[in-house]
Amino acid sequence: MDIVKVLVTPKGLLIISFCILIIGKIIFHKDYLSCFSIIKHHMDCFRMENGHISKMSLLLYYFIPLLLAISLIQIRILDDTVVNLITIIISILTAMFFTLLTLILDMRARIRTDHNYNAGDASLSTKLLKETYYSLMFEILISIAILIMCFVELFAKQYSCCASLIIYYLVFILLLNMFMILKRIYCVINKDLEIYR
Repeated sequence: MDIVKVLVTPKGLLIISFCILIIGKIIFHKDYLSCFSIIKHHMDCFRMENGHISKMSLLLYYFIPLLLAISLIQIRILDDTVVNLITIIISILTAMFFTLLTLILDMRARIRTDHNYNAGDASLSTKLLKETYYSLMFEILISIAILIMCFVELFAKQYSCCASLIIYYLVFILLLNMFMILKRIYCVINKDLEIYR
């Protein structure tokens, strides 16, 4: 009877849910929730011309956010106010990311059919749009992970340093990747403006 009481607690139900998802993935080969291809394609954006992933880029985009998150939890651990603020901002950004996805796909289709682009410019712009697409998908994935963690923290009301560190870390990764997306979109639109000047 004690086992049943433990299983129906919030932590017990979360563990059961994760176990069912893992069993579904491993035994029944259900990959509906698998997002590894999104992460893989996003990591391909850091590949240099020789095919190796740039260690300096990984350091800048994944280690610096960790340092920022560690410094931020020393200032303030998550609480209701911070979680509500993060949830609102991430919700707005997620909607913007989905809108940008349609813009990227429209721009890519237009570049492929536009005869004003020479082959080199079209190839470069298409490559940048492809990388932007993968980065946007990664941003949406990170946003969903942040929202899920914020909801769990908000309902559990057990704000810990570990949860604060993970959420802050993901938020900083999200923000740094937004700069990458901004730069790529700028390059594509700038090239488009030069062609139609």
